[in-house]
Amino acid sequence: MLVGRTQELKNLETIYRKKGSNLVVLYGRKGIGKTTLAKEFAKDKPVFYYSARQVTEKEQVLCIQKECQIQLPSADYKTFFRILQRKKGEKPVIILDEFQYMAQESEQFFQALAEYLENGKKAVPAMVLLLSSSINWVENSMADVLGQATRFVTTILKVKEFSFVDLVKFEKNSTVEDSMYISAVLGGVPAYVKLWQEGKSLKENILSLFLHTQAPLYEEAEHFLKRELRELSAYNAILAALAEGQNKLNEIYERTGFSRAKISVYLKNLIALDIVEKMFSYDTSGQVNAQKGLYRIKDACIRFWYCFVYPNQSAIEEGNGEEVYEQYVKQRMPAYMRESFRMVCKEFLCLMNQYGKLKYRYISFGSWFGKTGLIDILAKEEENHYLAAFCDFSEQPMDCNIIEMANSLFEQAEIGKPSEYYLFARNGFTKDLQKQAKERGISLVCLEDL
Repeated sequence: MLVGRTQELKNLETIYRKKGSNLVVLYGRKGIGKTTLAKEFAKDKPVFYYSARQVTEKEQVLCIQKECQIQLPSADYKTFFRILQRKKGEKPVIILDEFQYMAQESEQFFQALAEYLENGKKAVPAMVLLLSSSINWVENSMADVLGQATRFVTTILKVKEFSFVDLVKFEKNSTVEDSMYISAVLGGVPAYVKLWQEGKSLKENILSLFLHTQAPLYEEAEHFLKRELRELSAYNAILAALAEGQNKLNEIYERTGFSRAKISVYLKNLIALDIVEKMFSYDTSGQVNAQKGLYRIKDACIRFWYCFVYPNQSAIEEGNGEEVYEQYVKQRMPAYMRESFRMVCKEFLCLMNQYGKLKYRYISFGSWFGKTGLIDILAKEEENHYLAAFCDFSEQPMDCNIIEMANSLFEQAEIGKPSEYYLFARNGFTKDLQKQAKERGISLVCLEDL
């Protein structure tokens, strides 16, 4: 089932309709939905599909011959592409999944592909979709080996995680709160989300997915890192520090003992993979009070793994997953959810802004980190009007204390009274706060409103 990806499908269709042969690279982490997207696009077109293995060129071609039931006179890529004869009629779509295994093992792959696409000028043109789960290789190594095939590349598209809106559509039988937990624990990776069992509690799902040795995601975080990076021990140390809230460069240095230069390189690699992000306090005139350069684990599943699985692996190995849940996960979950809730609220406001549902059209969204607190969401438009928002995922209704705290932070950030002011709360608002919000023009948003 394909959910979302509307723009990606539209882009692929536009490329397909162009004259001549086209080469498109679709890449993204394993399980993100590249194959589903490609097959949905090609479902009403002549299509050839093959999923590559990590083997030699000869073995690869033998696998193609056996699996796709085509006879090849010799086991090489030039022969393979020659056999892909084009028939007059509709433009064929050639999908080569995990193509990096073909390109890494043979210098001939891209040369043979270029010749195949070149022949499209004389015969019927084709569209080739190259799919890869190796983010690091596509972004850092592929350009060096493309050769003559470079001139046929129409686009290189990174397939990203579901937005929260797409996740809600995907889990259509779940409540908004359930979707919030799914987003915070698994992120927007479709292959992970499919593992979540609707109708089961948060505890039951976390126990079955993470907290026993045969759980499908028990080792997933490290497997993902191993596929993309070397020196897993160093990355483990840095991600463990971030999971514990040590999000400044100096704090990571003190925790790991690595040089700051080394830490910066590792963080840069993690940022390139969308695992970590560097957060800057929103640029206002109150810079003297703002903190800059904070790092956080951006990838939800990896963040959950390093927060709760990594520090408790001995207990899980001993079969004490339920104890880990009760003592660690359950106790820390409300604080853990705050970050995810803030990101969902930001997505909500960005969509409102996109569709013109806010008072002004804001040009940028971020957060403001002061020495005594945080403005969860801060946005600014061209005439320096601000939107400010605070988010609360606690079990208690939000009360009037938030207004006093917010006023102090507005003063520190030197933004004055914001033109628009939102409060988001999981469990609603006290009557006193509702009264003050009405008097002050503050918009209140409950969980279900999202």
